[in-house]
Amino acid sequence: MEKMRLAILSFACCNPTLAVHDQRYVERIKEAAEAAGVEYELEILHATEARMTNQHNYMGEIMPLFNKYGQAVSPALFINRSLQLWGGVPTLEKLTEVFQKAKVAIEQGRL
Repeated sequence: MEKMRLAILSFACCNPTLAVHDQRYVERIKEAAEAAGVEYELEILHATEARMTNQHNYMGEIMPLFNKYGQAVSPALFINRSLQLWGGVPTLEKLTEVFQKAKVAIEQGRL
């Protein structure tokens, strides 16, 4: 199986106090990926960077949520360019479950 492409959308560029949540997310991803038996590539994208380039236009999927909830949607997790989680750092159990489902979806060509 190919590596999952993970991207965390961060608003730490606009609110530096949010950076601690990004770091917690990175640590939680390491734990959950190991538990789910998946390999991944991870990048953290700041909202300003994501908006300034077409390379990350898939992140537009979160805009309706951002328009409704503002920075509370962060951090948000995209797996293979698909929004999977938003609004905080998930529990280890929840993130492991998301990785397991994504693994199956990738194997079936749905993600």
